[in-house]
Amino acid sequence: MAIGPPTGMRDWLPQDTLLRQRLMDTIGSVYKLYGYLPIDTPAMEDLAVLMGKGGGENEKLLFKILKRGDKLLAAREEGDDLADYGLRFDLTVPLARFVASHQGKLPKVFRRYHIAPVWRADRPQKGRFREFYQCDIDVVGGTSSEYEVEIITATERVLKTLGLGQYHFRISDRRLLPLILMGFGVPEAQIGAITVVLDKFDKVPVETICGEVHQILTGEIAASKEVEDFIRGCEPMRKVARESAPHEFFDNTLTELRHTKFSATIDQVHSNIIKIVRDVVGVNKNTRIVFDPILVRGLDYYTGPIYEAVVEGFGSSVLGGGRYDGLIGKFAGKEIPAVGCSIGFERILSILQERETPHNASVGRVLLVRHGPDLVELSRQAEELRARGVPVETYLEEDDLGKQLKYAEVAGIVWAVKEVHQDMTLLVRHLPTRQDRTVSVSELQTILSTG
Repeated sequence: MAIGPPTGMRDWLPQDTLLRQRLMDTIGSVYKLYGYLPIDTPAMEDLAVLMGKGGGENEKLLFKILKRGDKLLAAREEGDDLADYGLRFDLTVPLARFVASHQGKLPKVFRRYHIAPVWRADRPQKGRFREFYQCDIDVVGGTSSEYEVEIITATERVLKTLGLGQYHFRISDRRLLPLILMGFGVPEAQIGAITVVLDKFDKVPVETICGEVHQILTGEIAASKEVEDFIRGCEPMRKVARESAPHEFFDNTLTELRHTKFSATIDQVHSNIIKIVRDVVGVNKNTRIVFDPILVRGLDYYTGPIYEAVVEGFGSSVLGGGRYDGLIGKFAGKEIPAVGCSIGFERILSILQERETPHNASVGRVLLVRHGPDLVELSRQAEELRARGVPVETYLEEDDLGKQLKYAEVAGIVWAVKEVHQDMTLLVRHLPTRQDRTVSVSELQTILSTG
């Protein structure tokens, strides 16, 4: 009998669970500053909701749930589909169903964030699991580009609050790159293949990217050369801060495309992106936003601006999102605009785990040691400390002091209360240094809160 968790899933030790909860609390506290409120939805949804509603490749990764009881027996006898539900593979499709279900109860412009697990029947590998957490922030019902500005500003605050280091927040538009490629003479049928290649930009050298593009455009020599020049010219734009971003090359490209039938649409889309960038800069002069014309987002429900953030020294993006005006209307029966961002919760968590020291990962509680057989008095003292706001774990076994302190170290406890005096001063030991000191309850609370 296998005693480990199911393949592609994990058990969470207390210190990892506490770090995960701390990350959730940090993200939630920032988004609440902007008026975003938490929601939750069931782990499973009707298959009709999950399939064919813009999930793309995710639909192939569904964990389907069998019908139950008589319904399952009847389906087997009649040769019908044996499944009726599936586990959610993201948090956006459930949001669309949620909004459609609660029309009339939600404000005209609905801001929400949602942190919860999702499931994908993917092939497990390092850093990729079948069960993992996502964190989404969305505005439903807002048409103005200022909602993009708000989401970007709020999410940059999250990144800075988490202290992940230097990052770039890239922005483009889902429509822009295909229009430019077609302006270069790339056949529309080959646009998808090229965007798949460009989506690997952070993972492989630019020479490899250009080589794969040439293979796709075999026989389209002029277009292939135009695309390569465009890729190489845009590469610096995604690596520098906005203040020094070299837009001259891109502006020259737009001039060259003036004679094409795509020019007017390209100008309109480009102008909207630049407006968003300028507005973000106006709100936050320290923003790290960068215009990236070759940015690609994989999900096919995006309809306008798209964005992602990359932390220096960490290959994959740590968040991504965009405008998806068509998805919710499929459920609601009317057009409902929406824009959102999905934070790579697991990727950020892995960065924080790498940076955690044993001291930082310790649990913020103290051990109240046992000196004699009177467990009632020990528990009474513990309750008095808890009433004053001190998290206390009591040692209830008949062991000597050394074994009790050893237990505390293994359990991730940094401070032990050796004695509780009548005036409620405490003799405490700092376990990493083996140093004793006498403190008041309020002093101990300060010590615990500051680490």
